[in-house]
Amino acid sequence: VDVEVDVSSGTYVRALARDLGAALGVGGHLTALRRTAVGSWPLDDARSLEQLAEAFDVVPMAGAARRVFAPRVLGAAEVSTVRFGQRVAATGTGDVPVAAFAPDGSLVALLSDRGEQARSLLVIATE
Repeated sequence: VDVEVDVSSGTYVRALARDLGAALGVGGHLTALRRTAVGSWPLDDARSLEQLAEAFDVVPMAGAARRVFAPRVLGAAEVSTVRFGQRVAATGTGDVPVAAFAPDGSLVALLSDRGEQARSLLVIATE
C-alpha cells in the first residue's frame, strides 16, 4: 500500500505504519520513506552531495528569513533603534519570532514580542 502523509515536525511515520498494522491485526512496517518537504523547504530545493560539491550555493540570510519567518519592515528610525539593542513597538505576533527588514530589504534582526514591545532575539551586524 502506498501512503502519502502530511505531518508536522516530530511525527514518527514509521510508528504510524507500525500502529496502523497493529490496529488492523496484520503488522506493519515501511519499505521506503521519502521526505517531500521540510517546513517551507520543498524537495525541489534539495541538492545531492555531488551537486553541492559542484556548485556550492548559499541561500542568502534575508531570503531564508523571509521563507521561515513572517516579515516586518522597519522604518529607518526603528532600524537604528534595533541595531542599538533597543526595543520597538510590538509586532502583534506574541512570542512567535518575525524577521525585521530595513526599507532596502536587508535583514536587520529577528524580533519577538514582550508585552507592548518587541525585543531582538538576533541582530545582524553591519559592516
